[in-house]
Amino acid sequence: MISTDATAESRSRSALLTLLALIVLIAGWRAMVAAGVSLSVDEAYYVAWSKSPDFGYWTKPPMIAWTIGAARMLCGESAGCVRLVPVIAFPLSTLLMFALARRLSFTEWQACVAALAFATLPMTSFYGVAATTDGLLLLYWIAAMLFLRIALDGKRIAWLIAGGFMGLALLSKYSAGIFAASAALAMLHPNWRHWWRSPWPWLAGLTALLVFSPNLWWNFTHGSPTFAHTAEISEHGGYSAHPAAMLEFLLSQFLVAGPIIFGGFLAWLISREWLPDRAASVDGWFLLSLSLPFIAVISLQALLSRAHANWAAPAMAAACLAAVHFLLQRRRWLVASFAINVLLAVLLYHFDVLVREPFGLQHTVRTDPFWATRSWPNIHAQVRDVMRDPPSGNASARIASDDRAVLAQLQWGLALPPGSALGWQRAARPANHFDQHFPLPAKLDGPVLLVTTAPAADVLAAFPTAQSAGRARSEVLQGRPVVLPMWWLVPEVH
Repeated sequence: MISTDATAESRSRSALLTLLALIVLIAGWRAMVAAGVSLSVDEAYYVAWSKSPDFGYWTKPPMIAWTIGAARMLCGESAGCVRLVPVIAFPLSTLLMFALARRLSFTEWQACVAALAFATLPMTSFYGVAATTDGLLLLYWIAAMLFLRIALDGKRIAWLIAGGFMGLALLSKYSAGIFAASAALAMLHPNWRHWWRSPWPWLAGLTALLVFSPNLWWNFTHGSPTFAHTAEISEHGGYSAHPAAMLEFLLSQFLVAGPIIFGGFLAWLISREWLPDRAASVDGWFLLSLSLPFIAVISLQALLSRAHANWAAPAMAAACLAAVHFLLQRRRWLVASFAINVLLAVLLYHFDVLVREPFGLQHTVRTDPFWATRSWPNIHAQVRDVMRDPPSGNASARIASDDRAVLAQLQWGLALPPGSALGWQRAARPANHFDQHFPLPAKLDGPVLLVTTAPAADVLAAFPTAQSAGRARSEVLQGRPVVLPMWWLVPEVH
């Protein structure tokens, strides 16, 4: 018995050490890639939020801003520092996947394989180098999954921990609310139906609501801008039947999870191993509950309006585990899935060296996965040069724009403090974070560089004394040049 226990412990330690070593290697690889790419508009926008700590922001709940703020405090303003958020979040998610797989009766090495399958999903490779809400949502979703399963198996206090992580997931992205439907479906299994008569699941929901409540209060006191934005992007011009959009969304999941992993998940669904009357169906029912509702809700959203490929990302955690379980009996397919997904990561991370340069491709929207980041470094440099020579020699000039993308990029690229990027509000209501918190004042107390694509007549109508400061121009992207006229606004002299 002692020998058997020692062997099992050694096997477990070996699997975990192997997983940890590979996680560190992947994280180091991603850290180098993340540091070498300029921030996207959304990432720069989140950086701007992080400079003004709050319980809510214009288009998203606050978790992404809080974590980016912590990363900036730790090591600075560079792209590599900002992207410490996903570089750290995904290794933690991978470890949680290992723990969850072990809870679901995977052996040590099977759990290691399942965790690495998650770590190499195309979705994970992409968001592993991007400071977005998805990495944090996945981290807290998987943690909530783990403790939900522990709770369902009889550990009552785990309900409160699962609720806490669900609240953190809601502070990352509102779609985490689908977790409640998944938990309810899980509790329909015959082994778990008794929980409907227990107060603990309801206490878990209360805990989630308590953790989420600061953002609820912020929305209530600020006119609900985040809720309104979420409804707006979901509706996208109105609801009607779009079967082609739903099909496109479902097909896109083969890219999100990789063709073999998502195909394996579908094959697992068809096998019906998850049916309650099947032997050992508890694990299958749990994975079904934590994957299918999310995919179904977003598929319905795609049918009625639209849905982006990443909107069902949390479902891929359970889907990955189900697929690996199915493919463990089909080892060649499992090996092929790793080969394909790792190859996709290599091509993504080293696109310029391995694809663009050898094949002579230009930077275009269709041929460059990093197209959204390419133009801005040139714009940063040109605006910085203009800012060095403001009217009257005032070195404390600020910038303004009617475009949140321009303001976010320039505030990050020029390392401007809060209050130095001002929103020129042209509509009746504020349209973004800058309009809301840092509006361009009617009476200036110093020079402001207005960067806008608004017609010259509109600029001069609003600011009769505006002086042209030239144009910032970037033609890195073929067929999509960025041209931004600049104007100096100076205080009126009486």
